[in-house]
Amino acid sequence: RDALRSKGKQPPHLLVMTATPIPRTVAMTVFGDLETSVLDQLPAGRSPIASHVVPAKDKPHFLSQGPDHPDTLTSRYEAAFALSMQGRPAEALREYARAASGRERVLGADHPATLAARQETAYVLGQLGRHFEAHDVYAAVLAARERTVGSDHPDTLRCRHNLAFNLGRLGRPEESYRMACEVAVTRSRVLGPAHPDTLVSRYEVGYALGQLGRWTEALQTYREVAVARQRVLGPGHPDTLAARYETGICLGRLQRSAEALGLFRDLVDERTRAQGAEDPDTLRARHCLGVNLGRLGRWEEALAEARDVGAVRERVLGADHPETLVSRREIAVGLGWLGRWTEALAVYREVAQARQRVLGADHPDALTSRNDEAHCLEQLGRSTEAVELYRQVAAVRRVGQTRGRPLHR
Repeated sequence: RDALRSKGKQPPHLLVMTATPIPRTVAMTVFGDLETSVLDQLPAGRSPIASHVVPAKDKPHFLSQGPDHPDTLTSRYEAAFALSMQGRPAEALREYARAASGRERVLGADHPATLAARQETAYVLGQLGRHFEAHDVYAAVLAARERTVGSDHPDTLRCRHNLAFNLGRLGRPEESYRMACEVAVTRSRVLGPAHPDTLVSRYEVGYALGQLGRWTEALQTYREVAVARQRVLGPGHPDTLAARYETGICLGRLQRSAEALGLFRDLVDERTRAQGAEDPDTLRARHCLGVNLGRLGRWEEALAEARDVGAVRERVLGADHPETLVSRREIAVGLGWLGRWTEALAVYREVAQARQRVLGADHPDALTSRNDEAHCLEQLGRSTEAVELYRQVAAVRRVGQTRGRPLHR
């Protein structure tokens, strides 16, 4: 597939057919911005089905082709993709690494299939927060793609887009912004300004602008992407709703919380209709709705919303899931604003302990939680304990900076 695709200057039309739940084709059908046709009738003159039982001793030779056979490596790649889609990046990383090393031995380091496996390896490294390693892999794959298929090839642009995304997670927002802008301009020229991939890059430009604190420009970018996606993909498409979500984030950052609140109310209704009340995206919209209630000083309502969202996230995602812990922290924030600092301290400590257990004591989110705990101690008049906790956090941060570890957004 990759070899055929690379022969043309423009990407060819692609027909994907799926009847059984093969992870790659199902994912492309659901998430690939494809037009969908449903075959719900048998074709005329269809031959009858003939089923046969093959004894184990007569099994076909291709069932035991060895670990480096291209079909075996393809199966590893598909298994890794499925694991990544299921939120199991550590297992996905292991399978992608095996597929990449096997393809390099059999097909060569610069073969499109090898580069595809290496690029997905970088993606799951990013999912695991290992952004330095992801950067090195992306950079190597990008160099190989530019050398073999050229700088304007869709696969090269996809790799540059991912590299721009990763630069932002490394705390290098200026570089991330510049590269995202370059990819967006090139994709617009090669694919067209309304192509989904072009809009994805413009979306990333908006994110980089937010990292740089340029929220007015980010708001304008996200609004333009949302309008374009609504026109191309439809108002209820997940990517359209994602751009509207980020629009709401920008409004909140610009202290336009009343507008943000209205947007998130509409978004909660649309997400609920399209994806269900317990879908993670619906819960994210509800979380932001609660945050903006707090910004408007409506803390009792904000606290009630945070408790509801937290309870659903705990049931659906698990007690230690990062998004569940975000909701728990928002509960503590609400309790603090209501002057219930003793209750807030207990929740902040629970979140800090969970993040240390799940993410590690030196993870930025774990350190943020410990700072929250120290602030709470200050509010309770326990200044000596607060100062000691601040010192401990500062010491961990210094060690992390000495080792070259990024402090993520």
